[in-house]
Amino acid sequence: MDIGNLKELFLFVFKKDIKASYFKPEHISLIGENHKSFNQASTSCVLSHGVYLLIAKSDEQQYGFWSLSQHKPKYFDKRQLNRNKEQSWIKFALNSYVQLINQGVGIPCGFDILVWGNLSDTKNAGLHIEALTTFALSEQLGLNNTVNQTENQPVFDSKYKLIITNTHTPHVVDNSPLAKLLKQNSNALERYILLEKQLIEEAKTAIEKQNTIKIGTLINQNHRLLREELPSIIPPEIEIMQAEAEKSDDVLGFRMAGCGFGGNTITLIKESAIHTYIEQMSEIYEFETDVPNTFFTAQIGDDIFKYYEFE
Repeated sequence: MDIGNLKELFLFVFKKDIKASYFKPEHISLIGENHKSFNQASTSCVLSHGVYLLIAKSDEQQYGFWSLSQHKPKYFDKRQLNRNKEQSWIKFALNSYVQLINQGVGIPCGFDILVWGNLSDTKNAGLHIEALTTFALSEQLGLNNTVNQTENQPVFDSKYKLIITNTHTPHVVDNSPLAKLLKQNSNALERYILLEKQLIEEAKTAIEKQNTIKIGTLINQNHRLLREELPSIIPPEIEIMQAEAEKSDDVLGFRMAGCGFGGNTITLIKESAIHTYIEQMSEIYEFETDVPNTFFTAQIGDDIFKYYEFE
C-alpha cells in the first residue's frame, strides 16, 4: 500500500480529494545502525514503516474516520466529539479533538480522516494516531504547530532538513548481506562496529554543539565506512543515489539506512534545494532502475512528516 493507493481509497470512500497527508515513522538512528544506546542521544529518522494519516475538510459539521480494517467510515457530530466511548483506534483521534476543544480552539468545519499503518510493533499505533491527528488538525486550522520531542532531541539549523527515501529495494532480511555476515561471525563486521562507535562519539559532541555541518560530514563518513569495511552491504541502487547526491553542493550528508537490509537512505540537505533534488533524483533513479522512489522530508528532530509527492 502506497500513498497513491491511499489517495484513491480516500476519494472512493469520502467522495473528495485529500488536502494533506502525514506520516509518523518508526525510528532509526541518524548515525550508527548497530548501537541502540545512541538512539537516546541522536535525532530520529524513518524507515518505511509507520502510520499514515490523510485528511480533508468537510462541508458538513461532521467528523468521519476510516481505516482499512473498517467496512465503512464512522461519523460523529460536534456534540459527540467529547463523549469519547470508542474502543477502537478512533478513540485516539477523538482525543486530539478533545484536547483542542479544551484549549479553547474553535473547530469551524468538519474533517474526514483515513488512517493506515504498517508498524512492525503495533503497541504504539494509538500514540502514533493521536499525535498525527493533533498535528494534522493544528495545521489545517492554522494553529502554531509543534511536535513534542523526546528530552534528547536536539535543535539544528532550520535551513536544513532530512529527506528520507524508500528506494523500494527488496528487503530480504533472513538472506541479506548483513545477515550472512552475522552468520559467519565476521571479523569485518566486528571491525566495522568499532569504527562506527567512533563516529557515534563524534556525533554526540556535534549534537551537543548543534553543529549541523559536522553532522552532515559524519553521515557521509558513515556511508563511506560501510562501503570500505562491508562493501557487500550497499545495494547498487543506493550507490546510484549516493553518486548523484555527492554532486550537489546543497547536500551536507547522505547514507544508506536500514542496517544492511537496504531500501532506505538519509539525505541532509538545504531546504531550498529539496524540490529540485527530489525531481532530479527521481528521474535519474527511475531511469537507471525502472523503479520509482518515494520521499519524506522533515526538519531534523521532527517526529511527524508531511508527505511530499511528485508526479
